[in-house]
Amino acid sequence: MALSFHGTRRHIAACVLTATVGATIWALADARAQNPEPRPHRPLSPAALAEQGLRPPIYTQLYAWTQSGEQIATAQQQVLVACMAERGFTLKPAPVAKAGDAAVSRPTPFGLESLEEIGADSQTQAPPEQPQEEAFNRALYGKPGNEISVKGKLLKVTMPASGCQAEAEKHMLGDGRVRWTELRMQLNEGEQTAFKWLKHDSLFRKANESWRQCMLTNRVQAKDPLDLIRALPPDADIRTHPATKADVHCKQDTGYLRTAYARLAVMQQRWLDDHPDVLKDRTALRDRQLRITRQVLQGQTG
Repeated sequence: MALSFHGTRRHIAACVLTATVGATIWALADARAQNPEPRPHRPLSPAALAEQGLRPPIYTQLYAWTQSGEQIATAQQQVLVACMAERGFTLKPAPVAKAGDAAVSRPTPFGLESLEEIGADSQTQAPPEQPQEEAFNRALYGKPGNEISVKGKLLKVTMPASGCQAEAEKHMLGDGRVRWTELRMQLNEGEQTAFKWLKHDSLFRKANESWRQCMLTNRVQAKDPLDLIRALPPDADIRTHPATKADVHCKQDTGYLRTAYARLAVMQQRWLDDHPDVLKDRTALRDRQLRITRQVLQGQTG
């Protein structure tokens, strides 16, 4: 549901496939031989790009990693570990990322934003999970087939109804566990709806045209940034290809991303205004989680 644009070719393909952009045709005319190098420019830092990309309010709800989010995750992890210990198992989860240190995992619905970080995430891979015995998995996830399904407009989510994973979530959310999942799904639906609305926004279309004209000066024809990425050759090096270098340059030169995210923020806020119960209910459940978090971290039972 979320569009993500990290460094690998796999993530780029996923971003393009999930964005509902009409099919177009573009031509890259012997770029290496004919394209001039883009003139020097000052790219935004990764932190500035992340801050800009989290301005749309639905993105803030779904993808911003805050100190309170870190604390809630830490408390829920403690409850989970204690539950497994009571059942005779030792669970060693990965440490919870610190809010200040965590890399922002967010959608990049307008394609490439920087060439600097591409490929970095492909160098470090999480170690494969060690297979666990059936009793361990049953303690963690409950009896197979004993599940809860939450259905939205676009997809269905299934989660354990028993086991320590479910018990930890219930401890934090009480009877709001299903509602929390429903709200997450609704926000994802709002995210996609807002992006569809954006394509008809006059200011966004004007920004896209400015980007397109800039690309033409670099002898690259493309309808929009996602169209460009889709049409790259399979063996293209995203970091060095003339078309992608021109793409990032033109976004910076025309202020494309600044306008695009600002207009996306307007569309997302419009969706939230049309669905006031979403943030109301989500805020109430987040407040509950924070209250339970304080109890857990202070050694209380809640």
